[in-house]
Amino acid sequence: MKEYRDLTEQLTRLLQDYSIGDTYITPRPRGGRLTGLAKDCLEGLLADVDAIPDVQHDLVYANACFAVGRYSESAAVYSAALALEPGDQVARFNLGLCYARLKQPKDAVREFTQVIQVEPLSTQAHYQRGNAYDDLGEPELALTDYESAIDLEPDFLRAHYNRGIVLAKVGRHRDAVNQFSQVVELRPELSNAYLNRGASQDELGRHYRAIADYAEALRLDPNNVNAWFNRARTHYYMGNMEESISDYSEVLRLRPEDTEALNNRGLAFDGLSDYQAALVDYEAAVLLQPNFAEAFNNRGAALEALEDNQGAMEAYLAAVKAAPDFAVAYFNAARLCSKLGDLDRCLTHLEAAEKLEPGWMKEAAEDEQLGWVLELLQLKEQRSEGC
Repeated sequence: MKEYRDLTEQLTRLLQDYSIGDTYITPRPRGGRLTGLAKDCLEGLLADVDAIPDVQHDLVYANACFAVGRYSESAAVYSAALALEPGDQVARFNLGLCYARLKQPKDAVREFTQVIQVEPLSTQAHYQRGNAYDDLGEPELALTDYESAIDLEPDFLRAHYNRGIVLAKVGRHRDAVNQFSQVVELRPELSNAYLNRGASQDELGRHYRAIADYAEALRLDPNNVNAWFNRARTHYYMGNMEESISDYSEVLRLRPEDTEALNNRGLAFDGLSDYQAALVDYEAAVLLQPNFAEAFNNRGAALEALEDNQGAMEAYLAAVKAAPDFAVAYFNAARLCSKLGDLDRCLTHLEAAEKLEPGWMKEAAEDEQLGWVLELLQLKEQRSEGC
């Protein structure tokens, strides 16, 4: 078995060199696995180990499998180790990580809980259980575990960061802003910390602060596409159409097939009454995403502004076809039918909108194009009752 021992020693050195760990695994951020030359080296050694018959694999082999994404095989080795020695905390912790990667958060919570029962001061066990609770849709339990991890290790960056993410997810944006401010103190050069703080500032209506955070995120990482997108959206909300167009153009430079950015840039062009430019973006969006109902609807509005009523109607009906529950498109089709004097189709579309989202009839009563149609309908009903 000398060959196996030699290979295991080589695996151990690689696991140490790549900061994975030959005992407790140090997981890479965001569930990442090794890539490139590091992955090739480990996979080559694992292939040599796999070629040896009748070998009982150890934790080093399991850790190497984990590092290259062979999570099921890793889990099998850790489970076998625990069957022989239930008190093996290393195997149990690593098994919890495997379950997390295998998208089995309930099993991950179980394993990390058992680790914490034996080692209540394990920062990593609290943190990883917090991640598993988040995956389970248990944000309050996740927050409790992140807080425990931070209490044990006040400078634990990832616990601070993930706590901020969960706080934002549950709508606690003031707390999220404070949490990401702590992340910024710990890692001032972390672009996504400013991005996420900006997003919560936006939710709180602090749009100027949000724009400042997005700007800092972009200074640190000019390719942070989500910061470009968020700032573009905020500029649009604030009426800064030219700035919004510029930022969405950066999004599309980095992510050319982003249909949401195309549609939103179209809206910004629309806001400047540049309907031809808006149409180019809407058409590009529906070409990439043929069922993009919002882009069809926006295309209809732009065509209507250009007095192409037939094209506008086709676009509104395409929106309805793409999304039969899209009440706004029915309403717009009804309004255009009214303009064209097609009262029967107008009422059909308006009734469809009202059925999907009650309240559109009230909107119609206040609309310049539709108000008179409803008045005429009421008059006909009154005459019918009189007869």
